[in-house]
Amino acid sequence: MSAIYRFFGSILQFLDKITGNYMIALALFALIIQILMLPLAIKQQKNSIKQASLAPKVAALRKKYAGRTDKATQQKLQQETMDLYQKEGFNPAGGCLPLLIQLPIIMLLYQVIIKPLSYVSGFSADVINAIGEKLVSLKEYADTAAYTAAMKSSEISVIGKIHENAAELSSIEGFSIDAVPNFTVGPFNLSTTPKFAISDGGWHWDWLILIPIVTLVIMYLTQKITRKFMYQPPEAQDQQNAMSMKIMNLTMPLFSAYIAYIWPAAIGIYWIIRNIYQVIQQIAIAKIMPPPKFTEEDYRAAEREFAGKAPKKVKKSERAGTVRSLHHIDDDDDDSGSSVERRLEVGTDGGWRHADASRFSYEGRSCNAVPACFNSRQGQRRHCA
Repeated sequence: MSAIYRFFGSILQFLDKITGNYMIALALFALIIQILMLPLAIKQQKNSIKQASLAPKVAALRKKYAGRTDKATQQKLQQETMDLYQKEGFNPAGGCLPLLIQLPIIMLLYQVIIKPLSYVSGFSADVINAIGEKLVSLKEYADTAAYTAAMKSSEISVIGKIHENAAELSSIEGFSIDAVPNFTVGPFNLSTTPKFAISDGGWHWDWLILIPIVTLVIMYLTQKITRKFMYQPPEAQDQQNAMSMKIMNLTMPLFSAYIAYIWPAAIGIYWIIRNIYQVIQQIAIAKIMPPPKFTEEDYRAAEREFAGKAPKKVKKSERAGTVRSLHHIDDDDDDSGSSVERRLEVGTDGGWRHADASRFSYEGRSCNAVPACFNSRQGQRRHCA
């Protein structure tokens, strides 16, 4: 794992040397990482498109079992949904795989960023310990334990003191101040943690406190835009899931802002830059590979398919000679015919008969003239004699 840290650290070190500004190097580093993870984002979008293409059928299944909350029905709905996914070649877990792959990569990168002395400067453990002993002797830290605690939290917090005491530290074998990143941008030292106010000959506003605030806003907008451009399945819109989503949408930005507040400002800057890249990437992918959109007719067609009510087209040649018992004809029958005459085209002299010349019956009564007994289009029903 250390070799992987050093690999990414060497990339960041190279970018720092060619730009001469560690913050610009961090921005370029974040861009490179975002590009490297682009195939995973594309795969996730393809999975989302596949899921969106099944939306009418999934909605039809849910409507089929709507209002039935018993366990057996819900299990049947879940099973039929999974059968549909399998039939259509969709894997519900496929969208999670890119996220699972990205998570360890992101954690790895944060280790590189918060430990620049170890992985960017490439100092050995002996050199880092020697730096700590020297800083303790210079009263920068109360004791070695305080230095160790600061290093464990983030090596970035020590870098400011290293630059302030560069001359005293130059005697350490293996140490070079040129290898230490410079986190100073104009009047701001991004190796320090944001504060609401600082005392330097009087209390005044610490502008670095804006970093956690901007982090909160950017994280919130990132989630909103991601939801807008990615397909949201029907189950995600259920009341319980919707409430969980709202809680997560609130807690994640707050957590990000808290991390940006307690860690050196450079971490917050990197977080902001990376989320801006992510939003731009998400919008671009959604524009190039948009999820499908469906009309009401698409949803009605899916409902007919799963309800088994898909209309069958009957050839005109098959209609002649076809006799249906009026027991199966309802008042709301809206077939193309204006009345039963369009169904029964056998008979002479106004008297409708079966092909075998037997008399037609309606509700157990003998009928010579079906039109006089029943007319579905006009909603008229007369009893036979």
